Parts: sequence; structure tokens; C-alpha cells
Amino acid sequence: MSRYIEADDSLVGVFLKVVEKHFPLYQNLKIKLIYDTKKRISKSKLVFASIESASEKIKFFSKDNIALEGYDYILVMDRKAWELTNDKDRERLIRHELRHIFVDDTGKMKLLGHDVEDFRAEIKLNADDPDWAFRLATLLNDVYEQEKEMAKTDKIVKHRGGINGN
Repeated sequence: MSRYIEADDSLVGVFLKVVEKHFPLYQNLKIKLIYDTKKRISKSKLVFASIESASEKIKFFSKDNIALEGYDYILVMDRKAWELTNDKDRERLIRHELRHIFVDDTGKMKLLGHDVEDFRAEIKLNADDPDWAFRLATLLNDVYEQEKEMAKTDKIVKHRGGINGN
């Protein structure tokens, strides 16, 4: 199984809703949505999602019926984070990633870093649940750790010839 897989209708639907509601100027951008099926860590933190600019090579390889010239950005969503969270947190994840995009007056696009730990605009929008990301990180870490332990157990069982030693 490939590490990366195509986004499903749930991710696409929430993405389109967030763009329409919060980022209408981005409706003409071509953003490829994919899931990452493996745990990612950056700067000692679990990565729920990320967005990256598409290089000329990626643009070439990503041409399809939606993006005839290729995609401008690739949004990568941790599949487990998506599956384990509710619709409100899903919107938060996508909104956060889209805040990284900046298009200047000339139409030149680039990615921005955070203006604080998150984005000021996101902090205000998340005032009703300021610990949502911590809650999701805790849940996701627990799930990944549980899977790691299960894999160890499976390896031991296989090495010993099955549960009954056969």
C-alpha cells in the first residue's frame, strides 16, 4: 500500500466548504488533497496536516482533468487525524493549512509561517475550544502508540509460530 492516497469525498467536501466560507479568493487555486497513511513528526510535534508549494516537476506530474497545468499546492492530511476528529476540528485543520497560503497583488503565491504558535485569526476562531489541537494530538498519539504495540505483539506471535505455538 502506498504511503499517500487520494482524498475521499469527506475531505474534499469539508475543504470546499472551508474555501467557500473563509477563503473565496483561493477558489481559483489548484490544491491537490491527499492523505498520508503514516505518522509524521516535525520539530518534535505530531503533524496533523501540511501544505506545500508544488515544484515545476510536481506540477508536470500532477496534471489531470481538474488541474490542466498541474496543482499549485499539495495539502497532505494525516488520515488517522481526519478519521478520528469531528467536523468542526476538520474545518480547523483545513483552515489552518490554508492560512499558510499568501497571494500578493501581482498574483505571486508563497507559503507563510505562523505569526504565533498558530495564526492569530485561528486563535480567535477557536476561542470556543482553545485546546482542540492538544486534544487531537493526545488522541492521535495514543492511537499510533497502540498500533505500535499491536505490531510488536503480532511480530512476537508470528515469531513463536502462532498463539498456540503451532
